[in-house]
Amino acid sequence: MAVVLFNQEENKRTEVKIHNGHTILRAAKQGRVALKHKCGGKASCTTCKVEIKDQANISPPLPIEEMRLGEENIKNGFRLSCQTKVYGKVEVKMPEDLFKARIRELLKQQEK
Repeated sequence: MAVVLFNQEENKRTEVKIHNGHTILRAAKQGRVALKHKCGGKASCTTCKVEIKDQANISPPLPIEEMRLGEENIKNGFRLSCQTKVYGKVEVKMPEDLFKARIRELLKQQEK
């Protein structure tokens, strides 16, 4: 069994157990973790992008990931959750919702 630990915004953490070789996106669906994905796992939209610092227990980047994300993002630990398979314990940082981030920024400005 593999384990995916999802680090979400506001310090929320969710741990999901999956079979070895399943994708991070599948783990998110199984654990009811709200990870955006528009294309259904076909690597065509990049909305399921996540950050993984320790990439020891995951599959290597596929050429489609390198094409979609770019070499620099891959080097910085970004991966497509629909293409990344898990083979052990993995900690995943989920991207912040852009809409929520913008609202938070506007509220901070208003406080000044």
